[in-house]
Amino acid sequence: VNIATMIILLLSIIGFLNAFYLNWQHRREVKTGQKMYCLIGGDCGEVVGSKYGKTFGIKNEHIGMVYYALLGIYTLVGMFAQIANFEILVKIIAALAAIFSFYLLYIQTIVLKKFCSWCLIAIAINLLIFYLLRI
Repeated sequence: VNIATMIILLLSIIGFLNAFYLNWQHRREVKTGQKMYCLIGGDCGEVVGSKYGKTFGIKNEHIGMVYYALLGIYTLVGMFAQIANFEILVKIIAALAAIFSFYLLYIQTIVLKKFCSWCLIAIAINLLIFYLLRI
């Protein structure tokens, strides 16, 4: 097992927890009105609650949780067994996640002109995973 694999596993766990926390905060804000906490003082509620907070009707943080969970499971399984042609699929999905991350960064920067720290953390994680997979 190489260091990149261990880092990808760690990033998938952190990414899942980040997406889970973002989802929990947003649900709390919707139910109670308590504003979401943003590490950089941005407006996470405005970003997550915008029309760009969903893709094909699915909340982006739900997509993230599924992505990170599957990536983590694959990484764990890959540490102990080889799965034919599955690595290519993971690299393609990681590339799509990186492209989608650039799109969401564009939305925050140019369209909404508002930032969410948790979203920026997810973007950084996705780009780092993409890099570590050496696509």
